Amino acid sequence: MGLGKTLTMIALILTQKNQEKNQEKDKNTALTWLSKDDTTEFISHGTLIICPASLIHHWKKEVEKRVSSNKLRVCLYHGPSRDQRAGVLSTYDIVITTYSLLAKEIPTKKHEGEVPASNLSEEGISTPLLQIVWARIILDEAHNIKNPRVQTSMAVCKLQARARWAVTGTPIQNNLLDMYSLLKFLRCSPFDDFNLWKSQVDNGSKKGGERLSILTKSLLLRRTKEQLDSSGKPLVILPQRKYQLHHLKLSEDEETVYSVLFARSRSALQSYLNRQESGGNKSGRNSDDPFSRVALEFGASGPVAADSPRSSTVHILSQLLRLRQCCCHLSLLKSALDPTELRSQGLLLSLEEQLGALTLSELQNSEPSSTVCLNGECFKAELFEDTRESTKISSLLAELEAIRRNSGSQKSVIVSQWTSMLKVVALHLRRHRLTYATIDGSVNPKQRMDLVEAFNNAGGPQVMLISLLAGGVGLNLTGGNHLFLLDMHWNPSLEDQACDRIYRVGQQKDVVIHRFVCEGTVEEKILQLQEKKKDLAKQVLSGSGESVTKLTLADLKVLFGI
Repeated sequence: MGLGKTLTMIALILTQKNQEKNQEKDKNTALTWLSKDDTTEFISHGTLIICPASLIHHWKKEVEKRVSSNKLRVCLYHGPSRDQRAGVLSTYDIVITTYSLLAKEIPTKKHEGEVPASNLSEEGISTPLLQIVWARIILDEAHNIKNPRVQTSMAVCKLQARARWAVTGTPIQNNLLDMYSLLKFLRCSPFDDFNLWKSQVDNGSKKGGERLSILTKSLLLRRTKEQLDSSGKPLVILPQRKYQLHHLKLSEDEETVYSVLFARSRSALQSYLNRQESGGNKSGRNSDDPFSRVALEFGASGPVAADSPRSSTVHILSQLLRLRQCCCHLSLLKSALDPTELRSQGLLLSLEEQLGALTLSELQNSEPSSTVCLNGECFKAELFEDTRESTKISSLLAELEAIRRNSGSQKSVIVSQWTSMLKVVALHLRRHRLTYATIDGSVNPKQRMDLVEAFNNAGGPQVMLISLLAGGVGLNLTGGNHLFLLDMHWNPSLEDQACDRIYRVGQQKDVVIHRFVCEGTVEEKILQLQEKKKDLAKQVLSGSGESVTKLTLADLKVLFGI
């Protein structure tokens, strides 16, 4: 990440364009990819680039910046006024579109998630992109298709091309299924067949690990910032990078609130375990245990019935989320303090919807009160006001003030997975007269590029606030050299991506990555779980992985000290 993947792909496109000799030969080769009943009409020498919506303008700008004018013709297949004529699109050197648009335009069927890409049906073609055989397809941030059963992944695999590239800094985020999705897109037969993949590779055996090792060594072009070339010099010369872990102790009030929440959460988990031991899970299907599936990535979907086994899972995981928010700022707990609002949300929402509501909604109370009650305990209402400095906010502000005193030219990037936390931070930045900009999911791609450019300029804002999911990829924030991770995510690769917004090609200053961990809380345990996922990724990418490491019920027992 931050080593020039975009530039490498642009260089490939330009080189291939210059080396084209025999159009007819390419055309004949392309036809071999088509099935007998295929309706494709156009053979293209162009490249289709698929990326998150936030990066479409970034790609276009990089081509314009790096390539001489008129060398490459670029088209953005995005927005309501996009040209939908396949014949016209096939004449461009580069067509850029998004994962979300493909998912809308290309129909898929549920069973296609486990079917090899070459066998997928193209019935009911609804997009011109399916009418073209591309010279190549490039998936940028290819981990967006890590789940082979979702519409985005199935849609991408239906596209036709003579060459395919999956570009990502994090091919493995959770488990080996992430790798299968990439192999399916790349059409690496026979391992793009799901049943064969599970039986021969992703089976936890030593032999399966050996096969995975051969696959990764054969297909993966991996570069890291630590790699050296044949002469012993770094592949890319970058400034120094230092990690600074700030161990914090919650204030007395924060610790009291945390203890109440922790006791309630621990009790809920213990009750769940007791029900399991007393025969609540008679089927004995460990693979279907809700913790094994849902806690893996907060990735379940579909409604959760109040009387279903998963309702307990949702309840406990939402309380676990609360504990993590408690470590950041108590104002994030406001929605949990209103029992009426919680009952209205219930457990009938999907897990994603419920976690989103629990995170973003605020307490609606027209009658001010000096105290609030949480699980039978009463606290001063002022503790939960966003104007109050939490332990983390105080530590963050102290670091920012030190940076401002020591060097006016240094800038900072602050990352949180909760936009509500970013709003709290913004309030305190204003009080300390620190200029800032914010990039989250509400900022459109064009505004995003403008904000990045302003931040990277000397006269721009001193601080950039970014949400982990919306700003963790595709941003070049080399104008900053301090990055603060305010909270920890289950998926450490998302944090690594965020760190590489500043530690990348073009950075001129030494970089400091700050992490905050509250002692005696679940944050310390999450650090341990993150290392397990990092170990899995390292094993697979180095070709030495033999087993899968998942976030399991046992991990959650560790979190709650059971």
